[in-house]
Amino acid sequence: MKIPLHIVSGFLGSGKTTLLKKIIHTYSGQYRLGIIQNEFAPANVDGEELINTGKDFHLLEINNGSVFCACLLGDFSRSLEKFIDTCHPDILIIEASGLSDTTSTAEVILSGHLSDKLFLASNWCIVDTVNYHRTGSLKQRVEHQIRMADIVMINKTDLAEEQMVKKTVEEVRITNPFAEIQLTRFCDADIHIGQSAINKFYPGHNQSLAKPEINSMVMKSGKKISCESLVLFMKEWAPKSFRIKGYINLENAETWAVQSVFEKTEMAKTSQRFHPTELIALTDQFTLREWNQAFRKLS
Repeated sequence: MKIPLHIVSGFLGSGKTTLLKKIIHTYSGQYRLGIIQNEFAPANVDGEELINTGKDFHLLEINNGSVFCACLLGDFSRSLEKFIDTCHPDILIIEASGLSDTTSTAEVILSGHLSDKLFLASNWCIVDTVNYHRTGSLKQRVEHQIRMADIVMINKTDLAEEQMVKKTVEEVRITNPFAEIQLTRFCDADIHIGQSAINKFYPGHNQSLAKPEINSMVMKSGKKISCESLVLFMKEWAPKSFRIKGYINLENAETWAVQSVFEKTEMAKTSQRFHPTELIALTDQFTLREWNQAFRKLS
């Protein structure tokens, strides 16, 4: 059976470790939890904080930015595969570094041997309301994490003025029109990591998704397509998928966010800034190779 994987992202100090501690306290008695912590620094002090909860879980610490730097993603993949084979977790949660590219992380996890062991169950991003507008040149990386999230937690709302919270919510909604937004203090979010989480993101699917025949995949492309091709592409592939989500770059320099649950598809124009196409799909009817080939043929 495939293991559901949840990705937790967010800028430095946003509250990722706080959320993990809450998850461990809530679910360590129900599931065999596998926690992967990734830090850009050579040492990880947050791992010790999780261990101090006194709860039962398995921890894999990966430092030096392994899930941030593309050249190290292969090492991460091998470490994760060994971790799974040794600990046999029911659920995996990865706390990505504050600078990580969560799409690249998902792409590595959902390719190769790991695709036979895992599927991407959900992607959460934590936003530090107080410091979101102070990230400077790194804001683009934060926005990228937001774009690919299923749930965005606007955290530390108790420390920010109401107008700042409202402004942050508006910017997040522009960046990701389809994400569920939760306003939180100390990451007191409505988080589910078991079957209820799967039902939440893939409604209408009554069987467990932890089956070998289910494929979760990531497609990235610099190709620009027409608006007409976008409509036709989603019309063809959405009915074959439990879910498709992501962003498609058009030849008129627009970027559109897309989301489908079975044949129901939503599309919304995002900001004018260029973003390469990034799509995530969960399906049992086609492969990544078939999907890529079809996209490359679009005009």
